[in-house]
Amino acid sequence: MSTDAMEVTTNLYTRLMMAATASYRKELDAVNSQLRNIERAERMARRLSDIELSASAETPDDSYIPFVVLRLPIELLQFQYHALALASGALERRIVPNGRDARGRDRFQILAAEGEGINLELVVEAI
Repeated sequence: MSTDAMEVTTNLYTRLMMAATASYRKELDAVNSQLRNIERAERMARRLSDIELSASAETPDDSYIPFVVLRLPIELLQFQYHALALASGALERRIVPNGRDARGRDRFQILAAEGEGINLELVVEAI
């Protein structure tokens, strides 16, 4: 086997391994990013629970995009604006309306602070 043939084989192998490594790193970075978002949603839900609001972090069955569910008794739904103002203060984040989900629940965006990445969704659910 000549030296030229060996260089081509090594070069192709090296490029293949570099491409595989880059692909793996990209997937790992995406997983780590989602993990940080899930942890952030869980921290926010705990903070809301600390101020006596019933909240939890959840993800839909088909994805790992987290959101926060704020559960309000039916009697308090008319005071939803005040509960959201309280939640906004506790989370130290702006909360803005974002329509309704497929189940008819009010949706809001918890705007991310600088360096946090994406906004998280907050869903208000009647209990």
